[in-house]
Amino acid sequence: IPIFLVNTNIAKTAVPVALLSEATEELAKFFVAPIVLDQLMTFGRKTAPCTYCSLHSIGAISEDQNLQYSTLLCGLLNKHLGISPLIYMNFFEMVVQNLVWDKTMFKVFIEAYHAKK
Repeated sequence: IPIFLVNTNIAKTAVPVALLSEATEELAKFFVAPIVLDQLMTFGRKTAPCTYCSLHSIGAISEDQNLQYSTLLCGLLNKHLGISPLIYMNFFEMVVQNLVWDKTMFKVFIEAYHAKK
């Protein structure tokens, strides 16, 4: 399960709901993803619209995939928030043994998914 975190200095009231819905829809083509927006930041001492993002995922982080994700997500941030080029993005591979969903180790869900195949 990936998580897309967006930290930006764009006021929450100025973030259109369409950004969340479109990002969720687009990311769902790859996987199901919660999207979290936060605010208050500067980028290189600039107060222009900017963002620091991270995408955390299990088994879906690679150079080729990261290029696809960054193209998609930077495009959405530019389209909905007018942020460009002050976008910094990190990608993190999560370890399935370190994740829990509602008191259940995420590893159990992965094993059940693969057992159905």
